[in-house]
Amino acid sequence: MLSLDILLKWNRWGRHSLESGRRRRIISDMLPFLHTEEIVTLTGMRRVGKSTVLYQIMDLLEAEGIENKAMLHINFEEPALAPHLTLSFLDTLYDTYRSEIYPTGKAYLFLDEIQNILEWERWVRGRNETENIKIFITGSSSKLMSSELATLLTGRHVNFNVYPLDLKELLEFFSIEIPSKPWPFSAPPAIAHTLHFYLKWGSLPKIVLAKEEARRSRLLIQYFDDILLKDIVMRHRVRDVHTLRAMAVHLLTQTGSLASFSRLGKIFESSTFLAGDYCNYLQEAFLLELMPFFSLKAAERQRNPKKIYVTDLGLRNQVSLSLSPDRGKSIESLIFNVLKQRATGNIFYWKNQGEIDFVINRGASITTLIQVLADHLDNPAVFNREVNALREGMKAFPKAKPLIIIGQQSFPESAYQVGDSIQIAPLWQFLLEPETFL
Repeated sequence: MLSLDILLKWNRWGRHSLESGRRRRIISDMLPFLHTEEIVTLTGMRRVGKSTVLYQIMDLLEAEGIENKAMLHINFEEPALAPHLTLSFLDTLYDTYRSEIYPTGKAYLFLDEIQNILEWERWVRGRNETENIKIFITGSSSKLMSSELATLLTGRHVNFNVYPLDLKELLEFFSIEIPSKPWPFSAPPAIAHTLHFYLKWGSLPKIVLAKEEARRSRLLIQYFDDILLKDIVMRHRVRDVHTLRAMAVHLLTQTGSLASFSRLGKIFESSTFLAGDYCNYLQEAFLLELMPFFSLKAAERQRNPKKIYVTDLGLRNQVSLSLSPDRGKSIESLIFNVLKQRATGNIFYWKNQGEIDFVINRGASITTLIQVLADHLDNPAVFNREVNALREGMKAFPKAKPLIIIGQQSFPESAYQVGDSIQIAPLWQFLLEPETFL
């Protein structure tokens, strides 16, 4: 029976030996929802480790005494399922599991990359309301959180975004200890080396574990192609794959820079509308994000260009057209991704006479202003320009907390005397404990 063979292949009560690896930080956030009635959704870029998080949840349930047969895992990217991705076949898989493996008792369903099944939302909602089950689902598209899904699962789901490893997780993967406090300003050599790796290779788990650079490079290029093909071209039926790929490479290369749909349309000789669609597709697949300009006026936010930030620098560096990556822009990307995970509020940039890299908005208030000084700090003109831009922002938003993040290991003593209640944070310390500074 095909359905039973597939289930045996992907479950620990069958023939599959699950490797759950080092526990991810997100698990702690998920603990309160392991046994609640809400459907738990995990979204994030392909290869970011969503399946591993599912395996780690299974480990936790098993440690609580829940038997293996109470847990059903289905991977909807299993090649054998490709001709059968329908709701009726999903019914068949579940019914086979209930009749052949676990007929009674509460079941825990782990549905991996479920967006491959059309109208899966209706199946999940219906089963959740009528069966004695707990459902966990993953998807490589932010469309999982579409308006349709929000309507169908209102009050019935809780979502967690899975990101590449943060610096603390990266140090754990490399078995590097974090020094005791008080921390020195300069990063210890092992942490500085890890940060260099982070900026060059990113932090997708399998890339971190790969030993050879040639393997890392080949895997990253393959990941990029898989994301374009499986999460964009096939899902959105894109016909002009060449332009899509060229635009994706351009945007990843330009991380930390400004972009507008009209400008992209001119560069690639396409319409503004098509450029906007492709940018939306790239964001849905979590390859990048476009950070808006801060203004209380919606029209002004829409009119201004957006800043590009990539989700993983390893992907960016392998497909980039730049022969000399801008370290400052790469550092900004790391900070943006940390802010997305840990800051409470929305993230913007702001510009008047000078430009502030990150403005955090919470409710009706601007809470934090962040300026990133990656290098050239021995140049007083550059240093003063960046600090003066921050002071300009402080006048516009007097209640906001000002912060400068220093990206280089050494810098002039004057950086300690910027005054105006401006806090200084070394990059490595901010990446390890952003809550301390926000």
